[in-house]
Amino acid sequence: MSAPFSDFKMRGLRFQYWFTALAATSLGLAIMLFPRFTEKLFMWKKQDDIIFGISGSAYFAFGLLSILGLKNPKKFAPILLLQFTYKMAWFIFVVGGLIRRRELDVRSSWALIAGYAAFIAGDLWAVPFGYLLNSKAN
Repeated sequence: MSAPFSDFKMRGLRFQYWFTALAATSLGLAIMLFPRFTEKLFMWKKQDDIIFGISGSAYFAFGLLSILGLKNPKKFAPILLLQFTYKMAWFIFVVGGLIRRRELDVRSSWALIAGYAAFIAGDLWAVPFGYLLNSKAN
């Protein structure tokens, strides 16, 4: 049996589930239902509707699954681990590549960069990495 989560860790998990549920669900719905408005709101360049819709549906799914995480934080912790992983990959490969090629348009990407950085910081606090990576965890 694994050690119980500290109150601090449980607060982190619940906060991150709320943060994801509110932000990801809202952004996902906005992208899927009002793609042109969302582009203008965040000053993003015109997006391919199919690819933009995929990202919107993924955000929406993360938001809905985070609502389940509020009910059972430990069981749904892999959702936050996946979120942390894909956002870190985006920073390293996409933003890093744009910076290396000197093609990063900060005007149209600042909101995503700031938002992803906030999620990454929250996930670092909330994700019970030791628990998830322990082969004996239930």
